[in-house]
Amino acid sequence: MKGKLALLIAGVFAATTASAQGAFPFDRIPGLDKEPTIQIDLNPELMGFFNEAAKGAESEAAAALEGITNVSVRVYENIGNDIEDLVKFVDDTTARLERDGWHAAVRMNEDGERVRIYIKPGSDGLISGLTVMITDSGPGDEAVFINVAGAIEPAQLGQIAAAVGMNGMFDMVPGLGGSGAPRKAPL
Repeated sequence: MKGKLALLIAGVFAATTASAQGAFPFDRIPGLDKEPTIQIDLNPELMGFFNEAAKGAESEAAAALEGITNVSVRVYENIGNDIEDLVKFVDDTTARLERDGWHAAVRMNEDGERVRIYIKPGSDGLISGLTVMITDSGPGDEAVFINVAGAIEPAQLGQIAAAVGMNGMFDMVPGLGGSGAPRKAPL
């Protein structure tokens, strides 16, 4: 299912590439009475721990983690009737992010699945935040919310994505082929 693939991509992307001033909390979602199935909250101290651990294992990952200050992930499954509240939350959050100067990188609505990826511009060509919101009202019946904050260097994102095997992630995007070459979308 696309939602699970998007979760995997976003999780790897967030865990390996982020950093600080673009923090956006997903602590409480109005209308949702469920606890998250997965909850990850990495503050600056924990990010320091992961940065040091990565230095001994993978130099590219360590370099990418160096500017990260916060990573927050929430995954909800078997949402049921609360999906309407989640969709409203995503719409409200989308408006708030845009008011606060975030830029839409991805907006997708397909077969009950909504994907929103927002980037908060930083200074000196860096990105200060990345926010991912995915809801699936179809058979997946799940939602994923990710926020990464810090000083993210855009050029590093592609290097990290390739290093962790995400070079085929665009296969599911209409108009792009597995190699990144354009292909025609189905009619």
